[in-house]
Amino acid sequence: MFRATAQALFLVVLTFLPKPATCGIPDVSQSFYVPQRGPVGTPTEGAMATTVFRVCPNNDGGTSLPFNARIKVVLRDVNGIPLPDISPADICVMFNGGTLDQGFSGIGADSVIANSTYNLDPLCPDVRCIPADAPTDANGVTYITFAGATPGSPGVATRDPSRKWGHYDSVLPVNVLGFNLAGRLTTASANGTYVLRIKNFDTMEGLGIDVDEGTAVTTADFSAVARHVGVISPISYWLDFDGNGSVGPSDFNLVTAHLNHDCDTPNNP
Repeated sequence: MFRATAQALFLVVLTFLPKPATCGIPDVSQSFYVPQRGPVGTPTEGAMATTVFRVCPNNDGGTSLPFNARIKVVLRDVNGIPLPDISPADICVMFNGGTLDQGFSGIGADSVIANSTYNLDPLCPDVRCIPADAPTDANGVTYITFAGATPGSPGVATRDPSRKWGHYDSVLPVNVLGFNLAGRLTTASANGTYVLRIKNFDTMEGLGIDVDEGTAVTTADFSAVARHVGVISPISYWLDFDGNGSVGPSDFNLVTAHLNHDCDTPNNP
């Protein structure tokens, strides 16, 4: 009788003990990322933040990734304890660099074009990782500011000329130490309520093996927006650059402002 009672008590205690320490390994159920824009101290999150998640392949600023467009990344272990000092290089938005037809593969976005193999004139950078701005802080928090990091000011954009890419993908994986994180629409939302996407003024070309068609805003991209004003189609979402739910004059004006931009125009590098 005593042995049975002791065994039962041991099982109860074991049930309520904390889970084993994980030595700095993020737990995908406890960790997440959130879309943000604006000041770090008073950010805008959720759908209103994503309305500025649009990029020119020249990463030229202005209407390209304005208002410190970024994601906040929160890393916690299996016990919900924050993970500080995770290296920025280990926290990435992942690109494959090109398409399967172009010979690229991996765990990153597979229809984002960011390679010098097929984009030679002008020569475009090879991008596989958009890293975090800084190591995670004491709360396990850091930021990936898409246009580029500002040293000493995580979450604030400074243009990085090595971050140039074309086209888009339905999912841009956010990977930490080999683990893909789930997104939250807001910090208070549940995991899985958001997937990272960044629209691109380069929408129509560059996915095949023809040389020098990617990472550029051409008349094909301009014409696609012009044809889709007031039209609902499978591509309308990607041409809705202002994020108001439809393709309209504002989107036409946005793509017009970036027409003929590529890896060395208007800024080189």
